[in-house]
Amino acid sequence: MNQIGRYRLLHVLGRGGMGTVHLAEDPAGQRVAIKVINPELSQHEQFRARFRREADAALRVRRFCTAAVLEAALDGDQLYVVTEYVPGPNLEEAVRQSGPLRGSSLDALAVSVATALTAIHGAGVVHRDLKPSNVLLSPVGPRVIDFGIARALDEIGGVTGTGELIGTPRYMAPEVLRGEPVSAACDVFSWGCLLAFAATGKAPFPGETLPSIIYQVLNTEPVLEGLEPALRELVVASLAKDPAWRPTAQQLLDQLIGRQAAPEQVAHTVQVAWQEGTTPYTAAARRPPGGPGEGSRRASRGRLLAGLAVAAALLVGGGVAVWAMLPSGPPDLPPLFSDDFTSTSSGWSGTYDPDATDSYGYITSDFTYGLDAGEYNEERWAQAPVPYATEKNPTPDPTATPTPMIPSTLVIGVAAKVRSGSGEFGMWCRGDDAGTYYEFTLDTSGNARIRRILEKAGGNLAAPVKVDGFNPKERNQIQVACEENGSATRLTMWINGKRVHRVDDPNGLPTGDIGLFARIPKGSANPLKVVYDDFEMRGVKQQP
Repeated sequence: MNQIGRYRLLHVLGRGGMGTVHLAEDPAGQRVAIKVINPELSQHEQFRARFRREADAALRVRRFCTAAVLEAALDGDQLYVVTEYVPGPNLEEAVRQSGPLRGSSLDALAVSVATALTAIHGAGVVHRDLKPSNVLLSPVGPRVIDFGIARALDEIGGVTGTGELIGTPRYMAPEVLRGEPVSAACDVFSWGCLLAFAATGKAPFPGETLPSIIYQVLNTEPVLEGLEPALRELVVASLAKDPAWRPTAQQLLDQLIGRQAAPEQVAHTVQVAWQEGTTPYTAAARRPPGGPGEGSRRASRGRLLAGLAVAAALLVGGGVAVWAMLPSGPPDLPPLFSDDFTSTSSGWSGTYDPDATDSYGYITSDFTYGLDAGEYNEERWAQAPVPYATEKNPTPDPTATPTPMIPSTLVIGVAAKVRSGSGEFGMWCRGDDAGTYYEFTLDTSGNARIRRILEKAGGNLAAPVKVDGFNPKERNQIQVACEENGSATRLTMWINGKRVHRVDDPNGLPTGDIGLFARIPKGSANPLKVVYDDFEMRGVKQQP
């Protein structure tokens, strides 16, 4: 086949369970990659219908740190997808030939792939097959390829025509191997596996046979010897067996570079740094495999890995430095627990509320968690289902092994939006059964306050503060910190990334439970409905 649609096929780049990838040229002479779907798959109408939806979603993925989808043939006898052509070796080839990545090179790879996943998930797409061979090391930075469309195989039983699993078992999340629903958390697990491979040259779940690999992923802890401490905490969190305990891709990115940078800014910085630290490929380096220019490709590969170091020096190292210079930013602590409320079994007592679905019945926005305060129930409280011991209750489950203590320095965050009504809402920390806690409150008029409640009695620790530009009907990011500050407890509150309140309590409360609440004035008949999303907890694990 020399022609498909308006593209001229040059040569085969690779073959896989879904189809064959060709290097091609468009009418203007621009090189592209075309994945031609195997005919036996195209014959399944269920596959074709899902393929259309997934290809349409892939076209919406923002173009940074991915090989952008340019076009998709969704009808006719021949299905295919056209993406940007990315010259350069894939991560698996680079590690096999040049050895594991170290230091800032590894950090830059982590940033780039997390940025790509943030873009992919932001378009409602799940990659499903993130692995080293699907990350290309291009002259302008790493690019994630082959995202989203493999999900169409779900419609014909979850296996390819040859009976193979969709995806690569060494990099697949436990819930996928168990046949459970696929979510963005699966890609986060794969991110952790990919980083472990890049750092050590070995997959974190060893095994020579498929049953052995599957057993390791489902039942054992990852092998991470050789992984540098700077990334170890994030990789461990991403490899949690329970998807509810993994950070999101956005949280990975936040932790890696600081929360002041949007994904678009991150991608631009990676690309500029990469370009400044490398020499672009020559025409010889883009020739078909095995032809002239092989030596140039090897030299360019070395420059690519060197460019990773430059990118990381500007991004990861620079990002941490910038974070340290921003006194208004929350403490940069490792993630301990997160919940995007897509699972109704994660343990919260309240209302799980899907925002919207499309015409096919698929969720088009994240689930949220709702709290309602009404005339006969002025307050609605929800405790985070975090299995950590507290100072007052060091063994919450006497039959279980001892659990870590809730950290004395803790940051919690959540996105909140008022659906209807008026009143106040927010978060609390260091709570106990006697009604003692710290409360961080926003009201629908935009006033923020921090309160100390001792056995259901107490009040403001400082005067309320007006939050400029606050709109309760919009999604607002609330972050609070309970920190040890000598003998006192420092309490800080941020709204949409800006610090709005800080106060020290000289008589600090012991560690305790955390959670969310909604409240209306006593005796009011005007109900309040607040929806929460993307809850997270950060801190340093301590033993009881």
